[in-house]
Amino acid sequence: MVRSYGPLLVGTVINVLLYGITITQIYLYHNSSNCDRIWIRGFVYLLFVGDTVHTLFTLLYVYDTLIYHFGDVNYLKTADWVFATSPALTGILGGLVQAFFAWRVKILTASKIITISILLCAASSFLMGIATAVVVGIVPQFDEFRTPKLQVTVILWLGCSSLANILITGTLVFYLKNHRTGFVRTNTYIDHLIRLTVQTGLITAIWAFVSLMLFLLSPTGLYLLFNTPLSKLYTNSLMSSLNARKFWWYDNKGDDALAIPSQNTIFELSRLENHSTQNTKVFVHVESHQMKDLPEMDHGACSKATGDTITSFHTPYFNPKIQSAAS
Repeated sequence: MVRSYGPLLVGTVINVLLYGITITQIYLYHNSSNCDRIWIRGFVYLLFVGDTVHTLFTLLYVYDTLIYHFGDVNYLKTADWVFATSPALTGILGGLVQAFFAWRVKILTASKIITISILLCAASSFLMGIATAVVVGIVPQFDEFRTPKLQVTVILWLGCSSLANILITGTLVFYLKNHRTGFVRTNTYIDHLIRLTVQTGLITAIWAFVSLMLFLLSPTGLYLLFNTPLSKLYTNSLMSSLNARKFWWYDNKGDDALAIPSQNTIFELSRLENHSTQNTKVFVHVESHQMKDLPEMDHGACSKATGDTITSFHTPYFNPKIQSAAS
């Protein structure tokens, strides 16, 4: 099992690189999150703290085994509590991110069945990640990791994680595709949203599934290359979705015109459909030779209409149900 430390070392390098991306994402979010609710900002910073702890423990384990105990074969055959923190933190962070996306799906679709299904998968991933750490503490020998007890736990952990990501991605893509309009620019925004959803959701789902398959089929420990940085993929998938809100409004010439949330446009459409009686200021930009110049707006301007993070920016958009500006 000593040869497993090669994949572990490579996975640790990828983990640290992704942690650097996480720091950048947190910095961007910190500079543009004034409109978000306090609990959203607290949730993001909590994920960052968890990712930081995970990175430190991973580096500590690699240093302890490959440098401090270099050449000690007997020591390398046994996992310790530091190694066990990796599946625990990965399960916790993954479950939290998936629960956040379940909340977004609930606001978009208002489907209780899909939301509950995602939450059940997220809760299973959360708990089974912790359970995997407990089993590693009970059976610390790497040669015994392929026992049925640990295999069942890992299958539930990574299997539920992959299923939750697939449900989230499939639901969002299906909803967005069915809310395409006859307006070119609106459809362009929706296409951007679909690409972002697929890129972040499917990559994480495939990564977790590959890690599971390698754990079950390969005795070389190659799964550690994929499992070690998995928590960073969860965090970055969420952060990329939040940060994209600031950079997704481009005019026809490609210049940065206005800030637009990555999913706020569609969330706002859903909110208007469900709460049509609310007094919400709407900017309508019709592309049938009825062009209307939009006033210059601050990229950090918060919406006074709802106070909800999902509609935290003034967002011009096209709503097929609205034919004229309303206020």
